[in-house]
Amino acid sequence: MAKTNSSPKRKTPPSPQPGPLGDNAQAFGQAVGDAFKSMAGMSLPLQDLTRLQQHYLQEMTQLWNQALGASEQPAPLKDRRFSAQAWAQNPMAAFTARAYLLNARTLMEMAEAVEADAKTKARVRFAVQQWIDAASPSNFLALNPEAQQKAIESQGQSIAKGLEQLLADIRQGHMSQTDETVFEVGRNVATTEGTVVFENELMQLIEYKPLTAQVHERPILFVPPCINKYYIFRLPASPS
Repeated sequence: MAKTNSSPKRKTPPSPQPGPLGDNAQAFGQAVGDAFKSMAGMSLPLQDLTRLQQHYLQEMTQLWNQALGASEQPAPLKDRRFSAQAWAQNPMAAFTARAYLLNARTLMEMAEAVEADAKTKARVRFAVQQWIDAASPSNFLALNPEAQQKAIESQGQSIAKGLEQLLADIRQGHMSQTDETVFEVGRNVATTEGTVVFENELMQLIEYKPLTAQVHERPILFVPPCINKYYIFRLPASPS
């Protein structure tokens, strides 16, 4: 006689829903993934590739000889990320910065040499530029002598402050470029009284209350950009 397994089936726990930070990371990953998908079928002319390789090897050899003191020392770096004295005073950091800039130039030249339509080439340049900016030695504490020097001078307070800001961004689900606690609607943001007279899925039309006894018969229509729209119209005494 066959036996049946009467033990209850285990329910699969629901998948965790991504938070705002996860949504942003997923959106960025999707955008970069789409950019790389658009690269399928592209080609880099062999002649351009050979030229770039030869030029890269020549510059890297010269850079290596300069680091060993076998040739004339290069001019100071003009890139603002590496312009501090801490980079020039640290031979290994200076070599790392110069090698990074050489790699960055070579990658961008390869992106420019790609045979593709204008839209695809723009996507390639965007994807390469994002990777280059993210890979900068100035973004990493172990490779950034300026940040290391500041950490020593502040007795570690600069690192602690950075970690504090990182945790705050994670908690609120987005990155902040300013102290958002100093802004208060009605006090130093949106201080002019007004009424929303029309709105739809794309915009709001606000009619502001006049502050003078007489006004022009025809009102002025302002269409601010989506970025920094509140900053543009914020004209108290301090920034004015």
